[in-house]
Amino acid sequence: MEFSELKMIWDSQNQEPLYAMNEAALHGIVQRKNQEWNRCLSCCFTAEITIGLICGALMLVCAGMAVFGDPAWLVALPWIKGPPSRWDILAVLGSGGIWFYYSAYMFLARKRQQRRVEIFDSTLRGDLDRALAETDFRIAHARSIVWWGLVPVWVATSLWLVVFYRLLAMPAGSYVFIGATMLGAFVVVVSGKQRSITNRFEPRRRELESLRAKLADPQR
Repeated sequence: MEFSELKMIWDSQNQEPLYAMNEAALHGIVQRKNQEWNRCLSCCFTAEITIGLICGALMLVCAGMAVFGDPAWLVALPWIKGPPSRWDILAVLGSGGIWFYYSAYMFLARKRQQRRVEIFDSTLRGDLDRALAETDFRIAHARSIVWWGLVPVWVATSLWLVVFYRLLAMPAGSYVFIGATMLGAFVVVVSGKQRSITNRFEPRRRELESLRAKLADPQR
């Protein structure tokens, strides 16, 4: 049963025994929803942190191969048309650094939020406040990550692709194509974040606020 369904039942009754039963049932639902929400949030952050670490490590490996590897062996690879330059290596290192930054940014954001919600009591009202705090965090994070997460990742990926395309000696038109593709992907991801705010997080926040107001004034 969802929050809105239980609220409809709650609003339709006036007897104290049923009120007490509904409050206990509501607390169980709020706790279950908080647990589901936290598992989903934890999985999302774990995936993003892992992706950042893996991509950063791969960039470092590529740069290490270019610096310490045998130039003749690199040039002998069928898909490489020329040796990597110093700027290529710096670009790959910069890309790896950005991916590590992204991983650290996500890790610290998650830790800050976990500390923030630890202050709430394990009561119905406390769990509602915890759910609201988690929802507000998701809204704020979905907005801030565009500039502090997605833009740096976009730059890191672009740097790596430019180096990759240069080593492949791709024609100039390929850079235009990849640039347009990267820009389109960025717009799609940002639009997805905004849709999540509008269609998922904000309705949930309104629902939780309505329930909290109902607890404060059962006659509403």
